[in-house]
Amino acid sequence: MMSPRRWRPGPGSQAPSALPGRAPEGSRTRGLTEGAILAALTAVVAAAGLVFPPIGILLAPLPIMLLVIRWGLRIGLLAAIVAGLIIMQFFGPLTAFSVVAFGPIGLALGWGVRRNLGATRTIIAGAVALSASFLAGLAMARFVLHQDVLNQMLDALIKSEVEGFRISLASMERMGTVPPERLQEMKSTLDTLPQFLNTLVHSLLPLLTALGMLMWAYFCYLTARAVLRRVGHLIPPVPPIRAWRASAGMASVLLYSAAGLSLASRWVPVLSVPALNVVWLNLFLFGFLGALVAATWMDRRGVPRLMQLAAGVLLLGAGLLPMLALAILGLLDTWYDYRRLLPRIPPPDTGGSGAPDPDQSQNVHAAKVVHPQ
Repeated sequence: MMSPRRWRPGPGSQAPSALPGRAPEGSRTRGLTEGAILAALTAVVAAAGLVFPPIGILLAPLPIMLLVIRWGLRIGLLAAIVAGLIIMQFFGPLTAFSVVAFGPIGLALGWGVRRNLGATRTIIAGAVALSASFLAGLAMARFVLHQDVLNQMLDALIKSEVEGFRISLASMERMGTVPPERLQEMKSTLDTLPQFLNTLVHSLLPLLTALGMLMWAYFCYLTARAVLRRVGHLIPPVPPIRAWRASAGMASVLLYSAAGLSLASRWVPVLSVPALNVVWLNLFLFGFLGALVAATWMDRRGVPRLMQLAAGVLLLGAGLLPMLALAILGLLDTWYDYRRLLPRIPPPDTGGSGAPDPDQSQNVHAAKVVHPQ
């Protein structure tokens, strides 16, 4: 016969201690009451997010996350279901399907914090839960409501890009800044641009979706840490961006996967889409790490952050070759750690202003200790 298990509140939970075998009745009632209040708050924030999307994207998962941290997955799941039903009652099932993504990411982030998984693993868990809920919502909209939401969104995005390119061509033609021959070539490419963008976007859709969900989970976690610490729940901090690195094993797996899939796609055409996604993943990841090396170098040289941002914008608009150069730099940084080897520039002289430099005074004091006169 198994002995009864003792219920323990998770880390960060402020729930009262429980008796062996089950949670006390008052504690469960308090958890359900708090769950009902936060479920209503989730529905209100999600409804506000329909008008101003950043509110819903960043703030709607927080009540569910707080419930999971304090009371566990069960009450958090009940609150997420109640919030979805409230949204469905007032805004319809299609809107509820689009809002239902807030529940899983809140559950996953709260579960990761309650289990002490650390910031990185918690964010990855949130991104996985968000991707699963996004795919489930698209499937339900497709087979239950007979609405192809994904293709409608992609078609609208492609049409807006093509229309913007057409307006730019019309402006250049009126201003006369482009030679007529070049302008005619650009107009001829405008006819094939929709088909090209449609093929490219559908081919890179898995990578774009994964990166989007990861960024969503990351910013939700940062927002949750800033908000929840004000109510007494401290969650682990995220490592500074400039300290992010890829392990040598991860880099090797990505490189060999890109090379292997690219070669195999020549004989198995169905592998061309995974190969394209892995190649662009390598370019994005190592290009980002290369940008961190460049930013660290500019920090050591005292370049202002505004100038660093302007240099990054110019580099992104310069084409594929600069991105490739950054990717090579980031790949080499994986093994040689250039950020650690970059020299630190000493602070400038105060110019006799009378204010002593703390670092310089410490160095002089150390020199006197080592080399006494």
